[in-house]
Amino acid sequence: MSEHKQKLIQAKVDSNIKGIIEVLLSLRVNALQISPELRKNLVYELIRNDVFLLTTRARNDFLLELIECAKLSQAVCHSLLSLLSVIVSTLKGVEYIVMNGPAAIH
Repeated sequence: MSEHKQKLIQAKVDSNIKGIIEVLLSLRVNALQISPELRKNLVYELIRNDVFLLTTRARNDFLLELIECAKLSQAVCHSLLSLLSVIVSTLKGVEYIVMNGPAAIH
């Protein structure tokens, strides 16, 4: 999980749209391949690893920058929204996004 996080950060820093898409889709595919009973654990792992850097000093800047990339690329938009939908499929995931990245939902 931390490897995916580092790849996502690096792709964002490099403005590598293909890299961003690849990481986001990989995380989503992993979530969908896991049985529904275990999916909650994957979401908790995404939150624990703070995949969108919402609990760091940057707060919601990273997620907002990804959303800006999504405005430029339909593929980024699709993959970002897909992963966000997986995260907010649990109460803990909703709290992660709402409490730490409220600007992202406006």
